Amino acid sequence: MRAITPPQLNFTDVLNTCIESISCEDLSRELTAINPQFNNAVQNFIAKVATADLFQIQPFTGDNDDIVAGNITKKELKGLYTSHMVPLTKPARTYYEQLKMLAPLSICPFCGFGHVSTLDHYLPKAKFPLLSILPSNLVPSCADCNKGKSAGIATTKSEQCLHPYFDQNHFISEQWLYAEVLESSPATIRYYVQAPENWNADDQARVTQHFIDFDLARRFGIQAGTELSSLKGELEFDFQSNQVDGVKLALQKKAFVAASQHLNSWKTALYQTLLNSDWYCSGGFR
Repeated sequence: MRAITPPQLNFTDVLNTCIESISCEDLSRELTAINPQFNNAVQNFIAKVATADLFQIQPFTGDNDDIVAGNITKKELKGLYTSHMVPLTKPARTYYEQLKMLAPLSICPFCGFGHVSTLDHYLPKAKFPLLSILPSNLVPSCADCNKGKSAGIATTKSEQCLHPYFDQNHFISEQWLYAEVLESSPATIRYYVQAPENWNADDQARVTQHFIDFDLARRFGIQAGTELSSLKGELEFDFQSNQVDGVKLALQKKAFVAASQHLNSWKTALYQTLLNSDWYCSGGFR
């Protein structure tokens, strides 16, 4: 995961902009009437996210046509996002674009390599419709992470995947993503999670949950396979120049650069394990 700066957008501004683009005056009036419920939901989110307890927010279990607050249905609350924030012609689209731009170089923070093309509801709008346009609940994401994430919701702290806006510090500064070389022909890579032993049990479980939710073992393996293929020619040159030492020096440089950029990236784990594999460095790269 990559940490990104939390949005500074004001929820009330986003809500009012969405409401102002609604042509039905009755719907606009009914949405304005539930401002207290919106504010309560937002304040609850803010309080719970501060302690990584978003799982404690109760989901709405009704259908699309069921009332969530006042006279407003789940479908109408979800429509604030799908019909008044996402469409290119709507005024609130500017907030959508601002949120997408929070991801440096447009790289998805959930996987660390996909290209941002959409926004992901950390708490899904189908279960938390009052939070459907809350900026802090909308994370720039690639299509694979947005569509591939588990549809279930966390019921315990340990089941919560990482939140790029709020789960930073040791999740970023300490390594928990690793890989191993499988001595096959061609070489293949298996990724796995190993959180530091001094972390509490919930944090250890959460990085594993993140790894599972976004199908990162498989997706990182695909990225690694492409990288291994392109490395062959480069490492052959290094091997001819200085045998195993030449290969190890080249991989050491790559591992250092990758770790200095993102400690828990698929590239860092890849280069570290390649560097530590005598089999790979002595010719397994071929």
